Amino acid sequence: MMPPQAGPPPLWERADEVPPPPRGPGVAAPFAAPPRDRDLRGLWWGLGIGGLVLVLCCVGGVVGITLLLPYADSIGKGQVAAVVEDYLTAVRDQDYATARRQLCAEQQRTHSVGWFSDHFGATPVTDFKVNADDVTISDTITVPAQVRERTTWVDHEYTMEQAGTRYVICGGID
Repeated sequence: MMPPQAGPPPLWERADEVPPPPRGPGVAAPFAAPPRDRDLRGLWWGLGIGGLVLVLCCVGGVVGITLLLPYADSIGKGQVAAVVEDYLTAVRDQDYATARRQLCAEQQRTHSVGWFSDHFGATPVTDFKVNADDVTISDTITVPAQVRERTTWVDHEYTMEQAGTRYVICGGID
């Protein structure tokens, strides 16, 4: 029988300790985690700069959208007003085939080139005014215009629709 040992138990016998590596060539000590740099200043600088960039991107996006929305609205109003201007220019120049092409399919069925020559032959359009700022875009798109028929200025409102990729006049022709 062996005599009892006096003193503390060997290091590897503690419950929270890892046994030492075996001796011999090529044996490396096991690491639970790689050693780390104890100076965290670089990490905090990187996080601070990243946060600043994130805030600048968010603020820039909000400012960009705020500036872009009114501009996009004016572009849409300008496109719709241009269709009415093309229509009235064609009517004034008595190019009724071109004027008819600015109409929606339903209006083209009811308004032939002959209808244009009969209608505008009696009261020809001599001038017109279309202001893109007066265009109303809500449930319907309405373009007001002042049309000079011979010597009298008459107010017209044209209702627009989108047909594919372009806008067409679908009301206010009569």
